[in-house]
Amino acid sequence: MVLTLARRGLKKIYFPNIIFRLVRAPNLASNQVAFRVPPKVNKLDIRDYLTHIYQVKVVDVRTMNYAAKRPVRKKSGVIRGHYHSRYKKAIVTLCEDFVYPPEPDRLYLDEFEDKAEMVRLYTRKLAGWKSRPQRINVRVKERLNKINEIEKQNVKEDLD
Repeated sequence: MVLTLARRGLKKIYFPNIIFRLVRAPNLASNQVAFRVPPKVNKLDIRDYLTHIYQVKVVDVRTMNYAAKRPVRKKSGVIRGHYHSRYKKAIVTLCEDFVYPPEPDRLYLDEFEDKAEMVRLYTRKLAGWKSRPQRINVRVKERLNKINEIEKQNVKEDLD
């Protein structure tokens, strides 16, 4: 009885606390998708995750394990920096063709970086209790003004 419920997708499941990252891979077929998943996840977990949560019919799952990498300086050969954590790459073959979602707009991605830079400049301090005067890069300020103008135009268009 339990096996038939699991095959039909009626088995009660709970959302896992694992992260699947969709990787854009132009060299794959139209019905294949690449994911970057934690190394502890196996093929059965990947298939169950996609079928039960996203209701996607999975034909095949292939996985590749990638070891952790440590940056090495080319000239001296000295190991410096932090490890890049290990991960597993999963290539999933689906019944239907898959269309990637559109790429995010670079203008809005730059906005997040600029706001972080502004917060960093605003909160930095000198030795002791004195705070430094706020210095904002001119390009950053212009870009933020441009973004604000675009957002105002979008709001006006939505209201009309």
